[in-house]
Amino acid sequence: MFIPGLPIAADGPTVHEAVTELIGALREYADDWHDHLRDAPNHRENRELVRLVGLSDDDQLREWLMNDKAR
Repeated sequence: MFIPGLPIAADGPTVHEAVTELIGALREYADDWHDHLRDAPNHRENRELVRLVGLSDDDQLREWLMNDKAR
């Protein structure tokens, strides 16, 4: 699984496990964004994604990711 336009990807033997890995990757990206990526021109526009990740628990992120994949 990956999120188009972002350097975030994950895989797993099941969709559930891949989504769990993707949630971890999103959290890691958000940490990196706060640490040093927010000033990079190609990452600045991801502020709202980072905010979404910070305000959401894992279940909410799972629902968001799975609803996005269903479209």
